[in-house]
Amino acid sequence: MADSQDSIPVNAAVDALLRNPADNLNAITETADLFKALATPSRLKMLLVLAHGEATVTHIVDSTGLSQPLVSQHLKFLRGLHLVGVKRLGREAYYSLKDDHVAHIILDALAHTVEGHEH
Repeated sequence: MADSQDSIPVNAAVDALLRNPADNLNAITETADLFKALATPSRLKMLLVLAHGEATVTHIVDSTGLSQPLVSQHLKFLRGLHLVGVKRLGREAYYSLKDDHVAHIILDALAHTVEGHEH
């Protein structure tokens, strides 16, 4: 990344990745998987619900208007990417984001989209 006033500050690990992406294919692949997870409106709606805190499948269904089978399918996909975790209490399963960075990515993208429409 060229040094300029418009450059985004990055930490040392990201800087090393930027300088030599060929040696960091695993991190690049995982990042692409994150963007795939965010690429569908259904999963994005679900992740927004989880950005507010833990939620059951029923709560996610009610909040998003998605069907229960679709929510369950997407949760399985998101768990496989380690974006969502589950905690079981009795018969109830509570889902949550495993990493607040995911919520920040979504909120930054939404802010960018909303601000872009205001101009």
